[in-house]
Amino acid sequence: MIFYAMPGTCALSVHIALEWIGQPYELKLLAKGENREPAYLKVHPLGKVPAVRTDEGQVLTEAAAILGWLVDTHPDASIGPAQGTFERARLTELLAYLTSEVHVAFGPYFAPDRYLAEPAQHEALRATALTSVARHMAMLDQRLEGNTHLLGQRSAADAYLYVLLRWSEALPGGVAQFANLSKFRRRLEQDSGVRAALKAEHLSPIDS
Repeated sequence: MIFYAMPGTCALSVHIALEWIGQPYELKLLAKGENREPAYLKVHPLGKVPAVRTDEGQVLTEAAAILGWLVDTHPDASIGPAQGTFERARLTELLAYLTSEVHVAFGPYFAPDRYLAEPAQHEALRATALTSVARHMAMLDQRLEGNTHLLGQRSAADAYLYVLLRWSEALPGGVAQFANLSKFRRRLEQDSGVRAALKAEHLSPIDS
C-alpha cells in the first residue's frame, strides 16, 4: 500500500491508524505544492490528501473513507467495532461529524479569504469561526467525560480527533479550557503509534 500525506493535514489521522494496524505501507510525504503537480493529480485529481493506493492499484481518498476501510479490513487491529454492528455505525456517524462538521469549522479561521474576498470582513468571519469551533470542542469534551476514548475504547475516530486538537493549539486559548480534551491529547501523545506517525512527518508532540 502507498500512503500519500502532507504534514499538518488531516492525513495524519490515517497515518496514526496505519501505525496502529501494524501492517507495512510506503509513505509518500508531499511538500506543500507537490499536491498540485501533475504526478499527484493523477492519484487525486483534486490535489488533496490523504490518499492510498492499494497493492491492487485501486486509489481511495477522503480520510473518513480510508479510516472506515482500514477498520473493516483489519478487524483484529482494535481500531473500531466489528462491521455490521450498530457500534460500527456509531463510528461512521462520529467520523462523519468530525470530518464534515468540526474539520470544516476551522476553515474560515485559517483561510478567511477563501470565503470572503473583502479583507475588512475577515476578522469578523474568524471570530464566528472561533465560536463554532469552541461549540464543537465543548460537545466533544462532554463526550469524553468519564471516558478515555470517544467510543469508550480506541478507534479510528480518536486519531482524527487528535489532529483537530493539534489544529486547535493554533487558536487563542487552544484546548486548555477543556479538561477532558486536554487529557485526551496528552494521553495520545504518549502512544507509540502517534509518536511514530509524528516522527515520520517531521512533526513534534504539542507537549514535547
